[in-house]
Parts: sequence; structure tokens; C-alpha cells
Amino acid sequence: MVLCGRDWAIIDLLMENMKGDIANREVLPASPEKSRTPARIGVYICECGPNIKGALDMDRLIDSASTQDGVVSVSAFPLLCSAEGRKFIVEEIDTHHLNRVVIGACSSREHGQTFKETLTDAGLNPYLLQQANIREQCAWVTPDTELATRKAGTLLRAAVERVKGHQPLEEKSIACRTDVLVVGAGVAGISAALTLAQDQRIVYLAEKAACIGGHAACYENWFPDTSCAACEVSPWLDKVLHHENIKVLTLGEVEAVLGYWGNFTVRVRKKARYIDENACLGCGACMDACPVTVPDEHNMNLDTRKAVYIPYDGSLPNIAVIDPDHCLRFKGGTCSACRDACSFNAVDYQQEAETLSLEVGAVVLATGFDMFDPRLAPRYGYDDINEVYTALEFERMLNPGGPTGGEIRMKSGDTPRRIALIHCVGSRSEVHHGHCSGVCCAYLLKYAQQIHEQIPGAGVEQMVVDICLPGKTSNQLLLKTQALPGHRFRRMRQPDAIELTQGPDGISVVYVEETGQQAEVSVDMAVLAPAMIGAAGARGLGELFEIERDENGFWSQPSALSSPVTTRTDGVFVAGCGQGPMDISQAVAQGQAVAGCVLQTLIPGKQLPLEVMAAVIDDTRCSGCKACLSACEFGAIDYDNAGLKASVNPLLCRACGICAVACPSGAISSGHDTDLALSAEIEGLLKNDRD
Repeated sequence: MVLCGRDWAIIDLLMENMKGDIANREVLPASPEKSRTPARIGVYICECGPNIKGALDMDRLIDSASTQDGVVSVSAFPLLCSAEGRKFIVEEIDTHHLNRVVIGACSSREHGQTFKETLTDAGLNPYLLQQANIREQCAWVTPDTELATRKAGTLLRAAVERVKGHQPLEEKSIACRTDVLVVGAGVAGISAALTLAQDQRIVYLAEKAACIGGHAACYENWFPDTSCAACEVSPWLDKVLHHENIKVLTLGEVEAVLGYWGNFTVRVRKKARYIDENACLGCGACMDACPVTVPDEHNMNLDTRKAVYIPYDGSLPNIAVIDPDHCLRFKGGTCSACRDACSFNAVDYQQEAETLSLEVGAVVLATGFDMFDPRLAPRYGYDDINEVYTALEFERMLNPGGPTGGEIRMKSGDTPRRIALIHCVGSRSEVHHGHCSGVCCAYLLKYAQQIHEQIPGAGVEQMVVDICLPGKTSNQLLLKTQALPGHRFRRMRQPDAIELTQGPDGISVVYVEETGQQAEVSVDMAVLAPAMIGAAGARGLGELFEIERDENGFWSQPSALSSPVTTRTDGVFVAGCGQGPMDISQAVAQGQAVAGCVLQTLIPGKQLPLEVMAAVIDDTRCSGCKACLSACEFGAIDYDNAGLKASVNPLLCRACGICAVACPSGAISSGHDTDLALSAEIEGLLKNDRD
């Protein structure tokens, strides 16, 4: 029971309001075990230096506790959490044959585990302990010594009454699987997989695309030092593909999931590639023979590919794949050009999708991001003006394997002489997305340098509201870019205060300056930096794993500050841009953070501990009303339709007690939070020490 406040009258009011509830409350009878074991309670008060001793009347607290039934020993000690204090408690338990202990000290959040371990050292069950917080709730918040002492005495009395109902709780554990499924093979998923892939552990890396690497594999250079992206990412991809403890499942999508933390069964459907992965050498002969051309999604539809294709030069695995949506063979035709051209008999039109049932202990969702669709904001002229590109389209234009062979070139074939780089497209917006994507400023500065290197003397217009450059090295990128000839920042009043139209001399960019005045600049090409949002394809995964997404499509976490990679579903973790905008280094770090969370718990040869204070349902009292099912936020309650009874999965239970409150028949208790224990504690609080 937690009491706060400075005025004793508040406590009196609380006590008065509780009396009616207790009078009408049905209290479960004590078990035979409780009746057979007379309580021998020791009460020990920590002086905590001047923190408690200087604020409370210690002699009065000792005298008050000594009068309670079942209390056989009461003492104060300078510092109970010290080695000497712990030894003192152990000796007291042995000397007085104690079977219950009450500690009056700090919050149990600080030293609750310390005192549990002390009871264990004394040979006493660690759950035969009740700790009264007389430091934070009394000594530190109530300057009046008399009032603070009365409050502390009340809390100690309530703790004594409550501990009488405590029974030994057994710490249990269950066998768990240590293999892990990682969904998404971008840099975050790859980082997690490589860190997790250790002895006695298999990591399944499922990627819905035909190759691994995600968005990062599309880039030409990485900021802030414009290092070669392929040089950085290719060794990772190669290591993943050849790691003996990592099984890569390209064209793999999660279909169903059963189970819980430590014991998941996940069904993954691996689509047919129609190419024998063991026979294909990636020579490209099949692509040369294919008569069908379609837009190339890897190059952002700026050029074409064949119906049988390798996603891009250097993609891994370097294996062709047939697109059944465009292949003549799968559209009722008789074309066999790719099979006829293959010297290794790798083409298999009869290949079927494969469904894999994976037994894993944890799941990592590294689902990546999508870009805001600029078509939803017509002011930018995307799709209506020829030379307006998104950032990803411009990345592919800069790449030697891209649609223009790495040259910055307009659709007419001309080289642009003036380019606008437009920040915050759909982000920091009252109309679209309010969040800042955090990386756009840096990659647009990178573009400015790449433009200058390829087109010396070109004018670059940065259309910004302000600059966001977190990190220890990003500001150097800004300083370097500011020194470029022909580079200029044009500050807008707000992100949405801009409009692009096709003019006679190119693209007309009209915007509102900081002063509120309208201004205009004419350019040959415009590059948009759309907001990063959660991947739309992850919506189904959220439903399968019962994880919510926020208004921007990113995964929601219980606490973005203290638990950034966890979810409300135990054993399911999130990493990378699927949970929020971040750069490559942050995504890599998150993949490693997720791996750390898994590795510290799913240990080969060890079992997974269960929640000691997990709820328990009394079958004889359960009416099968299902009220507890809807009350539980963690999916910890199962229902037997045949027996019409509910039961608790202790591995999922968080011991929050909500189900016990919701149960109309009083069939549910949670550890020591029984009707008996809580009623006894409240009765102890009602006996105010006014002497």
C-alpha cells in the first residue's frame, strides 16, 4: 500500500473511505498451512544514516512495533543494506527462529532484492518478507517529526499484518528455445542476426525481397564522410550468407505465430523463386533471353528490367528470380526462353512455395521504413513535373548500377545546372506527419557534395526551415557543404510554405521566407526529402504479434526511453527504422541492442524463469465469465472452452493484478496480493497510532 502526502488528515480521510469497502469485501479464508504456522516476525528498521534516524523517532517506532501480535524481535540498525546489516539480519533470523521479516527502510525498488537475498542466505524463503518504505514516503517528504513518525509507524504496522499472510513462493522455470527469427534483412536485421548467431543457436533471417540489404544497399555513398556504401555493406551481406548459424529465407513472409516468449512456433511462407538456388550462378543468360521488360522497382521505376531478373548488380544472393506476374509462361503462354538459355538447368517452372514451421524463442522485427508519397502533397509537383525526384530516386541516379549509370541527368539527357534540394516533404507538417525524420538534412548535404563533384559550378538551392544534424560528426558535413561554390540555403517560414510548378525556364519554386515575404527561384531539377514512415507491409505483422503501431506507422514500445527495442508482447523485439527514423549507425546499434536482450535471457542449457507473483485462478471459484480475458493486456490468460474455465500462463503474466480486480467471483489472486493479505494490510493502516 502506497501512501503519499504531508497532512495526517489526508490519511484519516483515506482510512475512513476504506472502511466501507472492507466491511463489504469477501475475504478468502486462510489456507490450512497458514493456520498451522504461528507467525514469528522480526521487524528491523534501517537508520539509513541521518536520512531516517534524523527525521523519525526511532525509539517510538521500536516500541510501537513491539506490541503487535506475532512480533518477537524489533531492532534498529545503522545501515541494513550494508554487509554488516545483512549479517545482522541473518543472525536475528537464526537466533529468534523467525519465519517472517519486515524491513522498514527505503523503497523496495532500491534494496528489495538485497533483502530477499539476505533471507535466502539465512535459509528463509525470500518471499516471507514485507518492506515498508519509511524513507521516501515519510522521512523525506514530511518535515514534522511527529507526523512523519506516526506515518512510519502506520506503514510498519500494516506491513506486519500483511506479512502474516505471506506463504513461501517457489521460483519456477521452463525449458526454452534459443533459436531466433529475425524479420527483415536490412542493416538492423543483419546486425541483429550476426550478433545473435553464436554457438548452439540458429538465426532465421526472413526477407520478403529476393535479396538482402534493404534500403542501405541502394545507396551510392553513406554520410557523414560519403564513404562507399557497397564497400561497407557487401562484407556484411557476404558474412550473413555464409554464416553456418544463419539461415537466410529470401522471399519469406510470416504467415502465422503461436506460443509465447521462449517458445514460439512461427510459420513462414517462402515464395517460389522458380530458380534452383543451388544451380544458378547468376550469369545473366536467362535475363538476356527474356523478351519481357517491366519497370524496375529497385531503380525506383526509372528504367526497366526483365521478367526474370537479378535485383541489381552485386545483389546477394546473386541468384535470378522469375516474376510470375509478368512472365509469359505464367500468364498462359508457352515461352521457355530463359530455360532454354540456362546452361545449368536452374530454371524450374514447377517450383512451388514452401511453408516452414520455425521453433524459436524470440522474434526480432526489423521491418524498415517507407517514404511519404509526395503525390499526397500536390504542391511539390511530383508526377506532374518531369524533373522532380524523391531522395531514393536520386540515390539510384547517383549509383553506377542505376538507371543513368551514375550520371546526374535529366530525362532529356541534359545535365542540370541548378538543382533544388527540398527538405521536410510531408514531415514536421500540420497536414501530413508531425515528426522530424532526423536524417534528411544530412543526406541532402551529402547530395550537395556529390552534385558539386560531378557538376562543378552547378547551383544548389537548399530549401530549409532549419537544419537538424544530430551526432558528433554531422556538423563537419555542414561546414564542408557551406564552403561549396554555388551552394545556398534558402530558409522557409514553415515546411509547407512552398509550391513547385512547371515554368518556361524550368521548375519554378515559390516559397514564403522567414520574414513572411514570398520569393521564387528557378531550377532545372528538384530533389524531395520525404518523411520516413513505418513500412506499410508491416501492418499484418502487427496484427499477428499483437503489437500496435503509431500514427506514423512505426512500432509502439512500452517506453521509448528505457525500453526502446521491446514491445508489449514479451519475446518480440523491434529494431531499426521500423520503430522510428534513424541513420545506419543507429540501426546497426539497435540490432546489436536487441541481440543483447535476447542473449542475456535465452541461454543454451538454461531455463526461462517464470513470474513468481503470477496470477493464479482457483478452478472451484471460476465461473467462466471471461471477464479476465478482456482485462489482461498481455494475453496471459487462456480459456478452456470445454471446461469453461480460465487459466494463467505464468510466462506471459506481469503480475499487474488487473485480472484479479476484474474477476467478479474473486477466483484470482496474484502472489501475495490476495484478499487476505491486502485486507490485513488495510486493517493495519486503520489502526492509527495517536499516542
